Amino acid sequence: MTKIVLKVKGMHCASCSTLIDKLIGREPGVISIKTNYGAEKTAVEFDETKITLPKIDKLINKLGYDLIRPDELGYKIEDEEKKEARRIDEARRRVVASFILASPIIIYYMALHMFNVQHTEVTFGIDRNYLYWILSTPIQFVIAWPFYRNAFTAVRVGSANMDVLVVLGTSAAYFYSMIGFLFFNIDHPFWESSAALLSFILLGRYFEMVAKGRASAAIKELLKLEAKEAHILRDGKEITLAIDQIQVGEILIIRPGEKIPTDGVIIEGKSHIDEKVVTGESFPISKTVSDEVIGATINQEGLIKVKAVKVGKETLLYQIIQMVEEAQASRAPIQNLVDKISEYFVPAVVILSIITFAVWYFVFAFPFRAGLLRMIALLVISCPCAMGLATPTALIVGIGRAAKFGIILKGGEALEKAYKIKTIAFDKTGTLTIGKPVVTDFIPASGIKMEEALHLAASVEVGSEHPLAKAIAEKGKSILGSLEEVKNFEAVAGLGVKGLVSNKEVMVGNTLFIESLGINTSEYAAHVSRLQDQAKTVVYAAAEKKIIAIIALADTLKPFAKEAIQALQKMGKEIIMITGDNPQTAAAIARELGINRAMAQVLPQKKAEVIKQLQAEGKTVAMVGDGINDSPALAQANVGIAVGSGTDVAIQTGEIILVKDDLRDVVTAIQLSGKTIRKVWQNLFWAFIYNVLAIPIAGGAIYPSYTFIHPIFRYLPSGFTLRPEIAGFAMAFSSVSVVTNSLLLKRYTPPMERKT
Repeated sequence: MTKIVLKVKGMHCASCSTLIDKLIGREPGVISIKTNYGAEKTAVEFDETKITLPKIDKLINKLGYDLIRPDELGYKIEDEEKKEARRIDEARRRVVASFILASPIIIYYMALHMFNVQHTEVTFGIDRNYLYWILSTPIQFVIAWPFYRNAFTAVRVGSANMDVLVVLGTSAAYFYSMIGFLFFNIDHPFWESSAALLSFILLGRYFEMVAKGRASAAIKELLKLEAKEAHILRDGKEITLAIDQIQVGEILIIRPGEKIPTDGVIIEGKSHIDEKVVTGESFPISKTVSDEVIGATINQEGLIKVKAVKVGKETLLYQIIQMVEEAQASRAPIQNLVDKISEYFVPAVVILSIITFAVWYFVFAFPFRAGLLRMIALLVISCPCAMGLATPTALIVGIGRAAKFGIILKGGEALEKAYKIKTIAFDKTGTLTIGKPVVTDFIPASGIKMEEALHLAASVEVGSEHPLAKAIAEKGKSILGSLEEVKNFEAVAGLGVKGLVSNKEVMVGNTLFIESLGINTSEYAAHVSRLQDQAKTVVYAAAEKKIIAIIALADTLKPFAKEAIQALQKMGKEIIMITGDNPQTAAAIARELGINRAMAQVLPQKKAEVIKQLQAEGKTVAMVGDGINDSPALAQANVGIAVGSGTDVAIQTGEIILVKDDLRDVVTAIQLSGKTIRKVWQNLFWAFIYNVLAIPIAGGAIYPSYTFIHPIFRYLPSGFTLRPEIAGFAMAFSSVSVVTNSLLLKRYTPPMERKT
């Protein structure tokens, strides 16, 4: 089975996506297909033994849409931008051409209606109706040809879209005018209705195309981040190649100010790396030998050599692009209802327009022309485009904005659920805490200088692989810079280490180990007890059989963990900590964070059961974990949030991924979810209100009410009903207004000020 997200160009309304799904979905070998009109993408799953991608491409092309397939080597942003620029340019040319031809007609009829200009049938010896017929015909059948093509295709497969409404309305106006003046000598053909109507619809679609391009700008911005070339060390020589020629294991040379071409590990040099473009991290990160670096980030200072670890589609940037594309192509549950309504809406409008004509012509005995005008106006103004755009455009902008801050939302469903979270369960180790021990307290004995004691203790620990030993050695290196080589090193399993440093016998270990060597620790018992009450591990450092320092170690809190917890509590969220640690350690960490409920000694496989219990209490639960041993709990939660994913975002179980491992982003994700869903409801409200109000007005429902005030209203121009061209203008710009409202999400910034 193959599952792929592809870009589709040429869709004009929500019914277009339904049309694609209906036609392609019934092909043998297609497992599922979901097309998103707002995102202009289709997610298709198919069996390659039964149907190929070129065959799907050909079928979609027959419908009048263009399928954009990804290049084998990745994305070609320049090609995509050129294609989109050509499409927008073509739309602009159609608008300009239609208005050039339609302007004489529009201006004349505006003057006729608004300024009571004398109507004359002959101008410069030419019958005005012949002139307007000549101007209207190329608009109707050449410039607006795509409407006919798409309408025919839709009807052929048993569907109906906005193009069907436009074709029915404008064709009725055009052929009524043509036949009327040729054969029945009607007083006033309404060429302005068909010509102006199509011009306004084309203009609206052009603006919508430009606005939708801005809505999906997140992907384009990500694509532009990628470096174009790399300096590679081959056979002892530096050469410059395109990044798609980098191979795993090659050595890259990156100078200050240059982009890092691909994901890798520093093997020489140190620098500060600006990761903001990929992870959203505001401040440059210090990196040195053995540290990971991310492709597309910027080396700020110092020359570094990097060993390529991941290239092409395996890089973090590519994974993020893929995830954002899949998320933007997905549908939120609310969209399914909207799509269902849109599918039946168009046929219902056609029936309603026929009823409107019949009522005005046969029941109220109005002229044929008046009934036809109302029918055309109703057909055109009823297009459900705004309703179809309401959800996907908001999701596109919301998901794209989240990606800007290093938050990957794996789909519309995750975005729709996140704001509903009431309870948030945090894993402790690796999520709230760093996940490895660090020295928290180093207390030298009386009369001993700290630097001397640290030098001896850290130097003897260099020979050990124990996590506590590594933490002490790192503490020494960070303060002293370099350590002395240890001699006669010996490690006693579970107790401690000893060896010669500066010709002194140095021992570091627990109480049992130190006392077994005949060293008295009683005078330090109070210090040790106080530190242990804080859930810290305490070891002694001794030299020449005398205590030189007490060292306390603990798994410390991550930066901003406490700040994030406090912000979530202010939002009214219940915070729970789940850990496999002992109750004493769990209580100490919970107390430090201000968490009231902590569950200790919970094994990884039991965490999912805890989430189930919380859900059984009627709570909407989010689980925040590292995405590895927390996978069952992340999957069980209503929303799984994976942190600390580094460069392996694709393997995470969570529906939301925090790329830069900053717990404040949990707050951002929840708030952005709420703001995005509010935009969806705002869009749906205005789209629904627009149709509720516009359809009756277009159908002439308010016309009779004015005749009761005074009969003179019957003779007012257009009879207080919407003319078709104005209806077309209103319909087109209702869609633009929905997209513009969604674009306001781009103003969103994280609620918590970023300081380091």
